[in-house]
Amino acid sequence: MKTAVQLENLSLTYEESGRTVLRDITLSIAREQDTLILGPSGSGKSSLVQCLNGLYPENLDGEMTGHVYIHGRSTDDFKPGELAETVGSVFQDPETQFCMLTVEDEIAFGLENLRIPAEEMEPRINEVLEQVNLLDKKTSMIHQLSGGQKQKLALACVLVMEPDILLLDEPTANLDPRAAGEFIEVLTSIKRKRSLTIVVIEHRLEGWMELLSHVIVLRADGGVLTTGPLHDVMNKQAHIIHDQGIRLPYPIQYSLEEDVPPPYPFTLEKLADQNVRLPSVDRPRRPYGKKIMEAADVQWKDILKDISFSLYEGEWIAVVGANGSGKTSLSKIMAGITKPDSGMVHLKEKPMKKWTPDRLRKESGYVFQNPEHQFVTYETFEEIAFSLRQQGTAGLEINRRVKNMLSLCGLDGLDRHPPYQLSQGQKRRLSAATMMVENQSVLFLDEPTFGQDAASTQQLMELLEERFQQDTSLFMITHDMELVHRYATRVIVMDKGRIAFDGLPEQLWMHEHLSDWHIEPPLPVQLYRLLTERSRYHVSSYS
Repeated sequence: MKTAVQLENLSLTYEESGRTVLRDITLSIAREQDTLILGPSGSGKSSLVQCLNGLYPENLDGEMTGHVYIHGRSTDDFKPGELAETVGSVFQDPETQFCMLTVEDEIAFGLENLRIPAEEMEPRINEVLEQVNLLDKKTSMIHQLSGGQKQKLALACVLVMEPDILLLDEPTANLDPRAAGEFIEVLTSIKRKRSLTIVVIEHRLEGWMELLSHVIVLRADGGVLTTGPLHDVMNKQAHIIHDQGIRLPYPIQYSLEEDVPPPYPFTLEKLADQNVRLPSVDRPRRPYGKKIMEAADVQWKDILKDISFSLYEGEWIAVVGANGSGKTSLSKIMAGITKPDSGMVHLKEKPMKKWTPDRLRKESGYVFQNPEHQFVTYETFEEIAFSLRQQGTAGLEINRRVKNMLSLCGLDGLDRHPPYQLSQGQKRRLSAATMMVENQSVLFLDEPTFGQDAASTQQLMELLEERFQQDTSLFMITHDMELVHRYATRVIVMDKGRIAFDGLPEQLWMHEHLSDWHIEPPLPVQLYRLLTERSRYHVSSYS
């Protein structure tokens, strides 16, 4: 079988931090061998992909040693821009790849760089838009697209250049469950029609297991733990992969917890065949108290309409809904970052507009979806210490609290690293640490577990639970329904700028409009239903 990618003794070290992110990697990927790259947060997955598409060493402040071959040719031998004709990349945040205003112009941009004749562009653009189900959006403005549509557009921009190798770096991380499923379906359909070698980085594996055939697992230190056929590796080394802090597909994870022997089930249906026990949930609880915040008749642009609700002490609210439904806009208005066009927001019975920035920061914190939006210093330690220094906290106390937060957030040893050189998962944990170092009454979190491995997610959620039990109310935006099921005391569903549902998680899972809101019941709930249906148990309020 011919080789698409060959790595020989590849190592990568950043100059400023001196951190080695990849260590002596030697492996190969055969042509049309669709491959999953797994690894704990910070193991160098994205850096490895950037070595394959030529971003490193060209844009590296550091040193890369070893060799990367694409179809037997060293990446050093490709002329500038030439490698993009063979290797296409789709990143976590599609907006970082766009430079034009409309869908059609964005796709044409790549063709123009390839000097494709104008008369050939139109049919190629139409063909690729049809492949990704966006032909009806051809003349649309990019900013009007949903998150899922933007990700499909990013895919179209790459596919129109007809690469042989497609690199996908957590392409569904920012998508709601339905949009993520649609993206994988589109990719699967394209794979049936085109000869492609697909390489995917993902933390959440549901939906990918049927498309991908091989796996590369990286260790935390940037070396290779194992490689091989995906299903074989999962069956033989699931315990080892789990011990690395890597998220396994839910049926395998549940099998490990229940001591079900291999071969492991890869679907819920197969897991239910094992006659495992009914899953249960034990959410964090604390007594409800007085009202902390209230929104009354809030309107903002054409995005939020007639928003009214209250947040109380002892609540952990999860805000869910389709991409573009208004979740982030609502959280920023509640946190005082954005002013509503009309309506009022009160914090502790005081209008938000009467809070000074300093006083507001002591009462509420905000963890952004993009962590880089809140970094203001050049060292991880100083990033966490920044707000404490602003308050005049004593030096010894700052040192104690920052060191404790570094440890709690899994950032030990990275205190002098530049924040922008951390992995995406580490950046996310740092952004959370900068807010949680203080003891605010309410904490807003926009996708706090985005880009996190299983161990980091668990660590972060335990930290949030501890903060919750210490009298901080939480307002958490997430697409991860399992987190909603496990932690939320209340769920708000946003749909087209309005609150479509406000209630308990178990009430939400039974709602008739779940699909309309781009929500799927969490996998434990789906398993519970399968087991109860097969055993003819009565489905209780767990539902």
